[in-house]
Amino acid sequence: MHSHFLKPLFFCLSLATTEALATHCIYLNAYSPGYDWSDRIQQQFQKDAQQQCRITPYYLDAKHSSHELLQQKGQEIADLIKLAKPNIVIAADDASSQYVVQPYLRNSRIPVVYVGINWDPTPYGYPMDNATGMTEVWPTHEVLRILRHTVKSLHKLAVISADSPLERTDSHYIEQAAQQHQLAVEHIFVRNFNDWKKAVVKAQDADAIHLGTNQGIAGWNESQAVEWLKTHNQRFTFASQDFMRPYVMFSLSKSPEEFGRWAAKLTTAVLAGSQPWQIPIIPNQQFIPYINESLLSLSPYELPAHIKRNAIAYRTQTP
Repeated sequence: MHSHFLKPLFFCLSLATTEALATHCIYLNAYSPGYDWSDRIQQQFQKDAQQQCRITPYYLDAKHSSHELLQQKGQEIADLIKLAKPNIVIAADDASSQYVVQPYLRNSRIPVVYVGINWDPTPYGYPMDNATGMTEVWPTHEVLRILRHTVKSLHKLAVISADSPLERTDSHYIEQAAQQHQLAVEHIFVRNFNDWKKAVVKAQDADAIHLGTNQGIAGWNESQAVEWLKTHNQRFTFASQDFMRPYVMFSLSKSPEEFGRWAAKLTTAVLAGSQPWQIPIIPNQQFIPYINESLLSLSPYELPAHIKRNAIAYRTQTP
């Protein structure tokens, strides 16, 4: 009697597992394992979608590859996709769409879900009949309003970041917003840690400093960076990525997990029969405020009360 009831259940579970394995998802990661942002998008997607399909990841390593090498990698990955004939392709972050989706998959029969394209997906050929996704934005105007309440004399921003095309794009959009708030912006792009330290000193003639990503800055040292900021920075510092929390007083951070969850939801919808063009492209919605008490407490700045009530407290861990 016991085994009689187990057989149909086991058969159903086996059938579901077989169907999931027969369904093939290819996941394009613009970067390489070890980059916190893209790792977390991918991990969340895999967690949520592993019952939906067999997942094959490919990595473009865009932070360490030239344009020519990325073109070559894109073509090689596109050839593998055409051979594999997957049920769907998930393209995470800009380079996946720039080097694989736009030149090889646009308006093809393979459905595409993109996540994490910064600010504007149209340079990569979106919208497409076979694609949908979530664009990555940051609420610059809201952040600038917070700065107005925090920094009493606010006329100039400095933006310090790794020298990469995406960081230059981010800086461009920050400057666009700043101009509407009558703020001047100085952009300082660096390639190594020594130049980053010099940039912090140079940026002291600004009233506030936005620290973009440290990813791609050669020789980066977390504890030395924190100590340098404590001894050489007197300006309000802020960021848009939560992995930059150790180095700034305040961050309103995007959530990589939001992109992973949304990619999995869209994948489920498309595999269930929805056409990608029927699903609207939307921007990310979740922004998490963090206050780094170990840096803010050393400064004269006072964040607005509603920010302090809702923010997550963070303390920089140093040896």
